[in-house]
Amino acid sequence: MSTTDRVTTPTPTVSGTDVPGTDASHCHLVVVGGGITGLAAAWQGMTRGARVSVVESDDHFGGKVVTDRRDGFLVEQGPDSFVAYRPAALKLIEELGLSDQVIAPGGGRRVSLLSRGRLRPMPAGMGMVLPTRMWPFVTTTVLSWPDKIRAGLDLVIPRRLPDHDVAIGAFLRQRLGDGIVRRFADPMVGGIYGAGIDELSLDAVLPSLRDNERDHRSLMVASLAGGRASRRAARQRAAQNNTQQNSTGRNNSAGTRGPAASPFRTLCGGLGQLIDALVDQLRAGGVELMANTSVDLLDRDGVHLSDGRVLPADAVVLAGGVASSARLLRPQLPAAARALAQIPLASTTIVSLAWPVSAFDVAPDSQGWLEADASPFSGLTASSIKFAGRAPDGSVLMRVFVPDKRGPLTDAPDDELLGAVIDHVRPLLGVHGAPSLTQVTRWHTVMPKYTVGHLERAAVVDSTLAEQRPTWAVAGSALHGVGLPDCISDARHSADEVIDAALAATPAAPTENAATDRTETP
Repeated sequence: MSTTDRVTTPTPTVSGTDVPGTDASHCHLVVVGGGITGLAAAWQGMTRGARVSVVESDDHFGGKVVTDRRDGFLVEQGPDSFVAYRPAALKLIEELGLSDQVIAPGGGRRVSLLSRGRLRPMPAGMGMVLPTRMWPFVTTTVLSWPDKIRAGLDLVIPRRLPDHDVAIGAFLRQRLGDGIVRRFADPMVGGIYGAGIDELSLDAVLPSLRDNERDHRSLMVASLAGGRASRRAARQRAAQNNTQQNSTGRNNSAGTRGPAASPFRTLCGGLGQLIDALVDQLRAGGVELMANTSVDLLDRDGVHLSDGRVLPADAVVLAGGVASSARLLRPQLPAAARALAQIPLASTTIVSLAWPVSAFDVAPDSQGWLEADASPFSGLTASSIKFAGRAPDGSVLMRVFVPDKRGPLTDAPDDELLGAVIDHVRPLLGVHGAPSLTQVTRWHTVMPKYTVGHLERAAVVDSTLAEQRPTWAVAGSALHGVGLPDCISDARHSADEVIDAALAATPAAPTENAATDRTETP
């Protein structure tokens, strides 16, 4: 999800050969971090014609995007999908020649909510916080009648937001009551950001709520109006498609009603397929990819590696995460490092489980659920129902999420954690016997939490770099959005920015030692 605009003016994505004066062939771009952000930055640098080196401390590239293939199962150890309405991921996939590998969720009921001990269907038209359809919201069993009546008071409550940033939870409770916060906002928004709804920044995570209160006063009125506009636009698109298809003699029986199309997409071979394609094509394009290599220091001489080498760098993108970027910036740009270090980090554990279909009382047909009750778990995704090709025929693959914001269970030993997860999901799924596959994946302090004041911290980082080291940039989920498309977009934008700054600093064709010879403004 995108959260902030950068303090600098966005640079259009262009090839170095398309615009006069932007030839980057003499520019050396060094990318620190070989996750999806670092690889996307390297891809952008390569398309600009720059010489590119990527330094990764781990033994593999991709960061948290890891797809494990075992015994006919395709297990995602990190993210399993991305949203299509943010175009950066689909654009990169198209450039890599993988568009024919993109798939959407398959059949099965959509996500449910575990509320008051029962799995209850998500009301149709429910957004992350607010309904876009009134009747499904009125009739849902997720909320009690007192909760619904309290939410309805939003229609008459006056504007209450102060000018400064506030926690999403506090704002929503003022307008809609605690029921919406506990049953919808916290499971959905908090699950994405790995933080409780009472610590997350309104202005960084859901700035549209501020706009909605300003323009409509009532959040409910704004959401319902937005839903009507979206459905009207969808009907118009469907009518246009019908007209176009009928003009070619093809019959289109698709109606305009029914469940909305899912915004999520992935690749047939898992998101690891994206990483594999990037690595292969970057290598083919001459990009230097260095795994098992750490960076000790970043200064004017370049990027100092743990093996003693120094990479002269005209431009640098730091894509190794919050802690790594703060450490490398601290000697040269302490203000930016302090702002980064103030961003809290969340941990989570993903438990993957599989059973044969015959082990279930009733074959599961839901894509999973979110937990609105107090428990150590935030939800379950039925991977093999959500996306095709995730499990062999006759098996069901699932993932259970255990975030640290829900308690200490995420740090329990594997056997204790597995036992707790299985005991929790067994009665809800109606499944018997031991799972045929188990896998525990732990991600420690890797998820930036956009807490109140996040925009100010991000602005300090961006402005300090822009003013003092315009050829350096911090990219990834730390500042400008945690989703895969956000990281890709930020990476490509950052690569463009630092390359353009390097070119502006060296208008003439540089010598071989230009990276260390030229004088930069302190």
